[in-house]
Amino acid sequence: MQFIQTSDRSLGAAALRTRLTKELTDGLRVLWLVSGGSNIAISVAVMDSLPQELTSRLIIMLADERHGPVGHADSNATQLLAAGFDHKQAALVPVLVGDRSLEETRLSYDAEAREAYTESDVIIGQLGMGADGHIAGLLPGSSGLDSAEFVAAYQTKQYDRLTLTSHALKRLNVAYVFAFGEDKQPQLHRLQELTLPYSEQPAQILKELPEVYIFNDEIGEQI
Repeated sequence: MQFIQTSDRSLGAAALRTRLTKELTDGLRVLWLVSGGSNIAISVAVMDSLPQELTSRLIIMLADERHGPVGHADSNATQLLAAGFDHKQAALVPVLVGDRSLEETRLSYDAEAREAYTESDVIIGQLGMGADGHIAGLLPGSSGLDSAEFVAAYQTKQYDRLTLTSHALKRLNVAYVFAFGEDKQPQLHRLQELTLPYSEQPAQILKELPEVYIFNDEIGEQI
């Protein structure tokens, strides 16, 4: 796990773009897991820079989503597309389909995730980290932290959440994590310095991955 200190988010975007381009150029089938929030602008910039002809071997899927009708305003997919995300020739895996219940959506998302993982040679995750230490839709103490499924669903006061579980995230080949802002600083130090249970800091899952780059403006090698 490498912490990379920079105030320029575009440097992390460039690293992610370079990795995607390399794997696709090598003829591999790549699954790219994308996130919402501040990661959306990065995803749009990276996708815009990928050569059209390479994207036919790319599968794109959300690492987490907020349940509701297709196209609802709080949906990560809705916000991603509204920001101008063009998936070109890539397969864009939908999470919200029709008028399905939370559990029905979890089951279909789980099946799609399993299929995408199976079809891919390389799985690249683009993730954020919350001020509470969460990654994807895995909040501290949430059910997906110890689930044997690929996707968990649970209710919170703010959203009904759907997310890849720790079981699924630990199968990533590489993760590019973007954690900028003063509110992320305590969690970055905890991640670097402490070993904690997932229930306390879900970002500890990253320590189980073979390759992780955490771009942030607080700690690590400066570039």
